[in-house]
Amino acid sequence: MIWDLDPTLFKFGPIEIRWYGLCFVIGLLLAISRMERSFRDRDLPEKHASALGLWLPVGMIIGAHLLHLVFYEPRSFIDNPRRIIEIGVGLASHGGGVGVIVALWIFCRKHGAPFLRYADAVMVAAVWLFPWVRIGNFFNSEIFGRPTDLPWGVVFAYRGLAEPRHPSQLYEAFAGFLLIGVAVWMHRRREQMPPGAALYWLLLLYFSGRFLVEYVKEYQVLNATVPLTMGQWLSLPIVLVCAALLWRQRAAGGVRGAHA
Repeated sequence: MIWDLDPTLFKFGPIEIRWYGLCFVIGLLLAISRMERSFRDRDLPEKHASALGLWLPVGMIIGAHLLHLVFYEPRSFIDNPRRIIEIGVGLASHGGGVGVIVALWIFCRKHGAPFLRYADAVMVAAVWLFPWVRIGNFFNSEIFGRPTDLPWGVVFAYRGLAEPRHPSQLYEAFAGFLLIGVAVWMHRRREQMPPGAALYWLLLLYFSGRFLVEYVKEYQVLNATVPLTMGQWLSLPIVLVCAALLWRQRAAGGVRGAHA
């Protein structure tokens, strides 16, 4: 398959609308809509869901940008400090997750709300954004995979590449849609799950999948003796921490509490 789509959907004077932006907005609107329903079904204040619909995207974008600079462009703080305020250029999904969690924690502290219950309600909704971001990456012909001779290899001609490559963006998009199915199932079983379980499980599953897909991505290897990409190094601690928290919950009997 030859993929040669222009990332720009259309231009109107100085205004440019890109496919990535359209996909991001679709995913974000779906996530916000699901979050409102999630809060309502869990008897949490719907006004808080509406407020978080503004707080969390801001935290996500700032966190995603800053972590990208720290781990992928560390020299930019010295060579080009302007990159710090170029919020839309360079986003890392790991930082987006951190930004959302920090913003949610601040919000819960401010309103005296139970963090883990809120985090579960947010997480089962947030996964609706994940696949759309990767579809946007595919339309942008970015974050593509390494060369492959598999029949579904894609030639990203827009980037001037001639050999078929793994459509790693679509692998992650497919995994994201599967994760939505898991989130829907967990939401239906919310009364049987202890606070935090949905958060830990969904983060563990997402970043485990991310760790595996990194093996076919055209990303840097840090060194020859430890063949892991930066994405894998960032995913690994999240997976281990979530696994440890789930194990602790199980060891404690998974008792459900209203104010965890």
